[in-house]
Amino acid sequence: MPRRGRPRDASKDEAILVAAGELFMERGFEAASLDAVAQAASVSKATIYSRFADKETLFRAVLDHECNSVLLPASFVPPPGASVRETLILIAEQFLGLVLGDHAMAMHRIIVAECCRAPRVAELFFETAVLSTKTRLADWMRQQNAAGRLAVRDPDGAAWRFLGAVKVEAYLRASMGRPAIEPERLRAHVEACADEFCRAHAPD
Repeated sequence: MPRRGRPRDASKDEAILVAAGELFMERGFEAASLDAVAQAASVSKATIYSRFADKETLFRAVLDHECNSVLLPASFVPPPGASVRETLILIAEQFLGLVLGDHAMAMHRIIVAECCRAPRVAELFFETAVLSTKTRLADWMRQQNAAGRLAVRDPDGAAWRFLGAVKVEAYLRASMGRPAIEPERLRAHVEACADEFCRAHAPD
């Protein structure tokens, strides 16, 4: 049966997610109310509830929105002819864009500040922004294994190690307010991580 009623307005979804993201970063999860989100997004509270069951669901959607706007799902479906190395470099650069962005650093500070009194917030952040990225990368590695392009014995562990190696210095510098790595040196680091991964997991 065809659905009745007006189609869902995507612009309202975007307005809600943007407003909620700004308020979560400004006030923290606990202090940011849905009333404030509705006012900032110029929608009614009922409109929010028609899309998101509760504030936790909205918070998860904000994290998804932020992640998918930087680390594109299409990165894990490389175009025909793209090498494993090229795909790893693309994923690494987008991953750095995600974790080093202003929004990501602000969100990280909120999570650290609220994890004791609101541990569920930290769980949501880990599940949505961290674990999902690792899982997508591990699934891509399994696909490359099946295609004979890689031989990764432990895709989940290898995904953690690759992402950790890519971000460690740059992320520590950003989180401690230190000067960023020069773009040329960061690019060389990313390429070295990809090269080391390819050598370590080359098919027999």
